[in-house]
Amino acid sequence: MPAGTCPGTGRTGPDGPQRGSRTVKWIVYLLLLVNLGVFVWHYRTDDTSAVAPAATAGLDEAVLSLVLLQEYQQQKQGNESRWCYSVGPFETKQQARTAAGILHAAGITAQRRLSSEARRKAYWVLLPPAESREAARKHIARLKQLKVKDYFLVQTGDMVNAVSLGVFTRFESAHRRIKEMQALGFKPGFEKIDLPKREYWLDWPQETGPSLPAGVLEKIRKISPEGRQVERRCS
Repeated sequence: MPAGTCPGTGRTGPDGPQRGSRTVKWIVYLLLLVNLGVFVWHYRTDDTSAVAPAATAGLDEAVLSLVLLQEYQQQKQGNESRWCYSVGPFETKQQARTAAGILHAAGITAQRRLSSEARRKAYWVLLPPAESREAARKHIARLKQLKVKDYFLVQTGDMVNAVSLGVFTRFESAHRRIKEMQALGFKPGFEKIDLPKREYWLDWPQETGPSLPAGVLEKIRKISPEGRQVERRCS
């Protein structure tokens, strides 16, 4: 007797249509799951192919930055631990070139360095600060009337409202300027100040060249009477 047929009647029982309906539903669900799986796989494949180059580029940049940072730190540590010989000072670039030639003849290859660490004394001639800006301008007007050159009004700092009459590296020149202003009826004074001094030095690492022989240093002093050799950290 076929399944789902009532005995003695030949008619299909109630379980037959229900089983067929459930089978169709499962087939539909299965097809939906397959289609959904294909869609997700395709989407992830496209998304991965689009994002991968950017992610790889970001990784490459991070690795490169790390390598450069390590190289910089190693170079910095190396410079801090290295010592150089240095000879100078030289007032002009030409003097430094001539001295570099002397060193080269002695088997030393040096690099020229410009330094502003040194200081030189100077004398600032000026009319003392006036009580007000208006009073200071009267000094300016009088200097202009007398056709005095090289002056300016100090507008800031401790010497505000003073009138600068020049800065001189030699006391004789400053004294001469003071006498000129006194002859015109002014009462100038002067201040001692320190100015940066530009000078050249020649440096070479200690591991690449020897210390200066006495004979070479004597030749250097013919170019710069103050010539000397010192040791300093390589820059």
